Amino acid sequence: MLKTKPVNQFSAVVDDVKAAPFSDLQSRLDELQDNGMTALTIRGILFHKMLDLHSVPADHALREQEIPERLDDPAIIANLNELGFFRKQRSLMH
Repeated sequence: MLKTKPVNQFSAVVDDVKAAPFSDLQSRLDELQDNGMTALTIRGILFHKMLDLHSVPADHALREQEIPERLDDPAIIANLNELGFFRKQRSLMH
């Protein structure tokens, strides 16, 4: 039985020239977790940000529901659209 468990830390592997923003994001996420924020808290923040992007009011019942396990589930967006919430299109500046 092992009394000590080695802690392995792996840095994000970036092999694409365009991946610098993802590497920066990974560093920021690592910093947040190192400062005590849990993955569940981050998932909750991302879910509410998704609701913000779809213009769901702050007092809407969707914000009180349990946060889905998979934020990339297309059913979430389909449900938002069925309820009349659509993501705002960015206006492009030329």
